[in-house]
Amino acid sequence: MDLARLAEIVGREALLTGNDVRSRATSWADQSPCQALALVRPASTEQVSQVLAACHAASQPVVPMGGLTGLVKGCAAGPGEIGLLFDRLNRIENVDPIGRTMTLQAGVAVQTVQDEAEKHGLMYPVDFGARGSAQIGGSVATNAGGNGVIRYGMTRDSVLGLEAVLADGTVISSLNRMIKNNAAYDLKHLFVGSEGTLGVITRLVLRLREQPRSTQTALVACASFQDVIAVLKHMDASLGGSLSAFEVMWNEFYRLVTTPPAKGTPPLAQDFPYYILLEASGGDAARDQEQFEAALGEAIESGIVADAAMATSKRSPTSPKNWRTCAAAAASRTRPACRVRR
Repeated sequence: MDLARLAEIVGREALLTGNDVRSRATSWADQSPCQALALVRPASTEQVSQVLAACHAASQPVVPMGGLTGLVKGCAAGPGEIGLLFDRLNRIENVDPIGRTMTLQAGVAVQTVQDEAEKHGLMYPVDFGARGSAQIGGSVATNAGGNGVIRYGMTRDSVLGLEAVLADGTVISSLNRMIKNNAAYDLKHLFVGSEGTLGVITRLVLRLREQPRSTQTALVACASFQDVIAVLKHMDASLGGSLSAFEVMWNEFYRLVTTPPAKGTPPLAQDFPYYILLEASGGDAARDQEQFEAALGEAIESGIVADAAMATSKRSPTSPKNWRTCAAAAASRTRPACRVRR
């Protein structure tokens, strides 16, 4: 591969070779030095197109590399391969508060998307632990899930349109901004979840949602997996569609993240087989809290929840001071049960 040609396209400062490549990790899951032949940092869809066209003509393998937060090493570029970086494709182009859309480039961090949406009273509902490093293009290419899947769906459900570049440099643009759109083939679905195998995503139109006015969070423990299923059915029905997160943790994982050297402090005892992180979002803080506590209290009294703790603060969630234990085993019949012990 003629690296000089790539330097002509993106600029010499945007083509990394030698020690500039080796100083970077292979991926989040593999901190060994990156072994790529070179790393290319395009700043526009046009540059991505030219880079891929040049590599295609030279039969040069290319690996798209986003925030390197994946656990399966799909972004690991090996010897003889070109790594395609997106850190210069980092511009939010437009936010439409009325249409509730955001148009942006693929290298914007997921947390930056969330923060920008919040400025307009909106939210981007896809949320996961790597939000600060993961790039929006990579999260779309892998169809990331996150905590809000039960209410808002996978990343696919928050993508209205996209722009992508095929291996030969052809640009496919389908930057739709409408939710209600039945105009023939919806090309974006070919690229969402394709992990770069069909093309490289460069720009996106995201669907935003209204920012909730209240959020209720609880951690509950269950004695069996059948109880876990029953809790999902009960809470979803009782909350009338406001259940926004339902994440199940097995005992081994709960112990891992609440035992030193992990920084988490267990809000509940570590001897239950299953734990569930519950979250509900709504528009009336007082009513939503009462409804959430009542639903949780009913679950405790029916026996499908063995114990529970409600979050009392968004700050320092690992501190036991910010959790109110429900003490289900000793709960009285006065509803809601989770008010028994504070």
